[in-house]
Amino acid sequence: MEFTPTGPSASRDDAHVGDADPQGDDAARDAADALSALASEHRIAILRELAAADGPLSFSTLRERIGMRDTGRFNYHLGELRGRFVRERDGGYVLGHAGERVVLAAADLDPEGAAMLADGRTTEGGGDDACPVCGEVDCDRVIHVHLSGR
Repeated sequence: MEFTPTGPSASRDDAHVGDADPQGDDAARDAADALSALASEHRIAILRELAAADGPLSFSTLRERIGMRDTGRFNYHLGELRGRFVRERDGGYVLGHAGERVVLAAADLDPEGAAMLADGRTTEGGGDDACPVCGEVDCDRVIHVHLSGR
């Protein structure tokens, strides 16, 4: 079912709500890319295992913990998370700031995963992983909303 605005303020452009803004909306595109990277039970399992870990996990240890036998497939899923949600540290992988926020945000759907972080544990590496949105080291926001005056 497609939403079609009506009334005096509706314009022809409003009829296609999902169409890209002609000027480009990089923030919306970045958010969509980030959310699409989370659209896999394997990737969520990776985040949960990293949340439960006491330190960096090697590629093979992480792959074994989530139960994926195919190395190439696991590498693909880990690659989708690397950079935004997962960081490489000390020869292994740790949950990044955004990954930590995803696990916490999913608390209603995945209480076990969120419980792994409920003790207030900071991101691996001494908590020096600044929020990728606002730059604060101790940012406690799960979601950032930015409004523009356009």
